Amino acid sequence: MVEELYKAYWSALLRYCVSLAGDVGTAEDLCQETFLRAMTHQEDWRGLERVQKRAWLYTTAKRLFIDRVRKLSREIELQGEELMRLVKEEDYSRAAVRELIDRLPDNERGLFVMRYFQGYDSTELGELYDLPPATVRSRLASARKRLTLWLGLGETTDKQEEKPL
Repeated sequence: MVEELYKAYWSALLRYCVSLAGDVGTAEDLCQETFLRAMTHQEDWRGLERVQKRAWLYTTAKRLFIDRVRKLSREIELQGEELMRLVKEEDYSRAAVRELIDRLPDNERGLFVMRYFQGYDSTELGELYDLPPATVRSRLASARKRLTLWLGLGETTDKQEEKPL
């Protein structure tokens, strides 16, 4: 029964997942996970009509995508919280923290302050700055990497740009 659904919906479901995820690799993973769920949860959709089975697949794919985004968001958030904890542990004054943050490039500084000091998430920041949430997350990761380097907690690479004090 899953084979029939696979043959009937794989291509369309893949296109849907690409529209959600933005890249083919992640979309293929989502489709694969969706059909694995279909195989392990056949009792959930056994008596459903064809249209309902299709809806089950699309709903499952969307939920899997949301779970991935939430997990990624938590991982990114934990990295930022760890950085802030380290800043506090080192007992830097507000001025020292401000000085470090002021060294960040303009396109990262505002996002960093609003995310970690004002509590905005990447979706909200994306709307405020007219950026995709993924771009916001990328810039936040870059800011964290720079700050970690400047605090002497990371490794230096030739690619990392440092601003003088």
